[in-house]
Amino acid sequence: MDGRSICIESTLITLLRPIYPRYTNRYGTLHGGMLAWWMLEAGSMSAMRASGGYVVLGAIDYLFMLNPGRLGENLHAYSLVIGATRHTLDVLTYAESAPPGGRETKPVSLSIQTFVSVDENVKPRPHGINIKPCSMESKALETLHLEWLAERKPLIEERKLIAQDTKPLETPYRVESYQVISPEAAFSLPNVLDASKLFYDIDQVAAIAAMKATGSPVVTASFDAAVFASPGYVGDLLRIEAGITGVGNTSSEVLVKITAENPEKDRKTTIARMYTIMVSIGPDGRPIPHRIKPKIPHTLQQAFEERQKTRRRRRARTQQLIRLVESIVKKLP
Repeated sequence: MDGRSICIESTLITLLRPIYPRYTNRYGTLHGGMLAWWMLEAGSMSAMRASGGYVVLGAIDYLFMLNPGRLGENLHAYSLVIGATRHTLDVLTYAESAPPGGRETKPVSLSIQTFVSVDENVKPRPHGINIKPCSMESKALETLHLEWLAERKPLIEERKLIAQDTKPLETPYRVESYQVISPEAAFSLPNVLDASKLFYDIDQVAAIAAMKATGSPVVTASFDAAVFASPGYVGDLLRIEAGITGVGNTSSEVLVKITAENPEKDRKTTIARMYTIMVSIGPDGRPIPHRIKPKIPHTLQQAFEERQKTRRRRRARTQQLIRLVESIVKKLP
């Protein structure tokens, strides 16, 4: 790809957020949807700065909740662009938390995100940059980018089909919620929905589906296989659906689908589809078996178990990736 070369290290964006009570759940830990929002916000800023223009979210994977961020702590999110194609930028975001004034930190989350460079009409725009490693540590992140290109390919290839499929989900324990996209839901592009701000609502609806199915309180463990297929606009009617597609002993997998509709323009499209894992929690905030075991069709349960293998494999790599990010961040002034 011809264009201007940028070091991975120079794309670093750091976001600091205090964890106030309004951002927490009943256990005093950071709401999973709010955490995802902040991580994607940091990722989009890193991608925008590197590309020199607007970006929209295209796909997410690996967004694991590693440890809870707690009330009163400060959350630090670090985002680096680890690679690019003609229209896309791949970003690794890592979040850690620490008590105020404290030096001891703990990992909270890690994710890989793909952003699409677009113009003011939300059409793909060649950004004209090359992302290159300028140290041994970032060389390993370049390798991660190449692996992610292969892993995200099936997700990206589904985008057109997902956008056109506006039918309601056909999953057990389905729930849905409606809202109108307001101006405050936009970010850098005027009148265009900022996908990161969706995650609080996505998390709420997914949790409701899991709670109704299992009879237990739940918290978020991960988001993955997220595909953003088309934009939503201010004034659109937004439908968020969620249904259970698999269960473990303490976990439940929830498929989420977000559809936007403009009745005035007779336009209807699916914005996104993704999976989230919810975990049943006891009074002490620790995982417990579901109070009610949801009944899931055999074919759905089988597919869930295959996805769980992928999640376990990817989660096993998080410590290695965290060490890489920390080694780069600590070297920078």
